[in-house]
Amino acid sequence: MSANVERVLNEIRALTPAEIIQIRQKVDELLAAQTNDAAGTLKQKLFDAGLLSEIKAPERDSEAFRSYQPITVKGKPVSETIIEERR
Repeated sequence: MSANVERVLNEIRALTPAEIIQIRQKVDELLAAQTNDAAGTLKQKLFDAGLLSEIKAPERDSEAFRSYQPITVKGKPVSETIIEERR
């Protein structure tokens, strides 16, 4: 690990849990922006080459994705239903 990373980690250890959560959110935003930039560049190159007919906007909101809560379903598991239907 580099000296810069070690220094940042030492400073993070001195923060409160709420401050660490804020740092994590900002780091996640920075990583998402870099990932989106790389994906956008690739999509643009594919579009320019004629391999894509259009470049669609992202469909997912990252906050909605993070706050997703699965629903509870009554009854037997879907895997059992699939096995029964295959027989």
